[in-house]
Amino acid sequence: MKKAISVVLVLVAVLLVVATVLAKEKYTVTVLPFALHSAENIEYVSQGINDMLTSRISGSDKIEVTRKDVVQDVLKKTGEKELNLADVQSIGQQLKSDYVVWGSITKIGKSISIDGKLIDITGGKSDVGIFSQSQTLDEVIPKINDFSQRIVQYITGAAPQEAMPVVSATPAIAPSPVPGSSREAQIIAGMKSGKGKGTLTSMINTEFINSSDPLDRKKGFWMSQQVKAEFNGMDVGDVNKDGLNEVVVIDGHNIFIYLKTKENLKLLRQIKGKSYHKYVSVDVADINKNGIPEIIVTSLNDRVLNSFVLEYHDGDYKTIASDIRYFLRVMETSSGMPMLLGQTYGLGSSMDGQEGKVFSTQIYEIVWKDGQYVSGDKMKIPLGLSVYGLTIDTLSEGTGERIIALDELDYLLIIKPTDKQLWRILSFGSTPDELIWRSDSQYGGSNNYIANVDKQRQQSTEATQDDSAFANLRIVMYDTNKDGKKEMIIVKNLSSVGRIFKNLKLFTSSEIYNLEWDGLGMAENWRTKKINGYVADYCFKDIDNDGKPEIVLALVQSVGGSLSERSVIVVYELEMPQ
Repeated sequence: MKKAISVVLVLVAVLLVVATVLAKEKYTVTVLPFALHSAENIEYVSQGINDMLTSRISGSDKIEVTRKDVVQDVLKKTGEKELNLADVQSIGQQLKSDYVVWGSITKIGKSISIDGKLIDITGGKSDVGIFSQSQTLDEVIPKINDFSQRIVQYITGAAPQEAMPVVSATPAIAPSPVPGSSREAQIIAGMKSGKGKGTLTSMINTEFINSSDPLDRKKGFWMSQQVKAEFNGMDVGDVNKDGLNEVVVIDGHNIFIYLKTKENLKLLRQIKGKSYHKYVSVDVADINKNGIPEIIVTSLNDRVLNSFVLEYHDGDYKTIASDIRYFLRVMETSSGMPMLLGQTYGLGSSMDGQEGKVFSTQIYEIVWKDGQYVSGDKMKIPLGLSVYGLTIDTLSEGTGERIIALDELDYLLIIKPTDKQLWRILSFGSTPDELIWRSDSQYGGSNNYIANVDKQRQQSTEATQDDSAFANLRIVMYDTNKDGKKEMIIVKNLSSVGRIFKNLKLFTSSEIYNLEWDGLGMAENWRTKKINGYVADYCFKDIDNDGKPEIVLALVQSVGGSLSERSVIVVYELEMPQ
């Protein structure tokens, strides 16, 4: 009997030793973004909480936290829906995580509620959680700190330690260094400075690129002061012959000419238009070949186009052409030379099946001849495409020029040059030779609305806005990696209501994509994380006069009443081969 007891004790001791040896040296924890329930933009709070949890949990040498970009790639496959427990467990299994941190943030009035859980993926249980209601972020931060400590203790089995000090954003006396403290000071400062609307810089996610990183992170991004206007368009060029590039911006009926300085935008000139005019687009290019880039503005008065061109002479901006009956857009050709395109307002007819379509007309090259802008060659572009959201370029070496365009549903098309009607090319069941590729995803997207309503019929039952339109964004082609092939830089504006309403878009955030032709379609090289704000226009030009082009965004941060409208210019630099 004694011998049997001795054997059992030896076996128990051996099992304890084996269990200790086999205990995991490292646990993987995935921190998911907390779901937001609020009428306000409080994404900066979610970002701050996510960063604080990641910073604290990863402080243990027994825990490895899944990288953010890996988490984002998996979340995209869920369609950005709100997650349930089954989704969380599935994500944890996909990422081979031992635990997942998951939760939600609710803000009603001044009250902020945090509900968070640590999910054991193997056991499917949650033994560590947080639920708190607070009136200020100062109350939230210590509770997140406590939650992260309890997570570490639960996973590692470590004995409770004294609470790590919560780092003040602006300490009166410098404390002793705490691991990760400088990073957390930035996180807390960012959360506190949000004040429910987000700071200027919180409008842009500083971790800009999701995949390969062409951005110069040393310089980060540059953002101008806020302008009390809703930008409709923007371009860059030396419009006053001073040897420096200026930024030309339009809102509904004003032109603003700025010079970018190190700190902000310096307003050089504001040119006011008529209040009943609607400025649709602006371009800067030397079309008349006199060495002075013109400011080319598309303008509407009801359904009558009265576009005009300004040029700098004798210390002032003079109108050199007016009442131009075209929608105008400058496109850079494959040779690098600018080309001005024009399209008349399409009132349509019942015979061509395009009745009432704004962009139902043929597109022409507009040339400078005998002191005026006139229509030149008819472009071999499908009838039904808009002059906006359009370019012509080669996709790869040895191929001919292709029409690259956004259709009225914001899908990206690549078409061989043709004057066929677009609806015939895209007809269901047909396989036309002209259509090379059509995207599965939507790009572009514009709040720049053209209300196509005949005022003479506005009071009658016949009045309709079904055929109204939007002036879509540019498509920029540039060889950023110097491999001899141009890539596409294109914006995707995002809407909380999607694109299901034809005359209601309400884009409030955006992403920027770099796409490249791989022989079968446009493959994604990189994209940005979501930017809080709607991109009204963009370009890839040298705004800061350093000899290198930058991504320049005209970013609208809020729209609506004149008192709340505000926009900024944002600049990002790419790291490009010399």
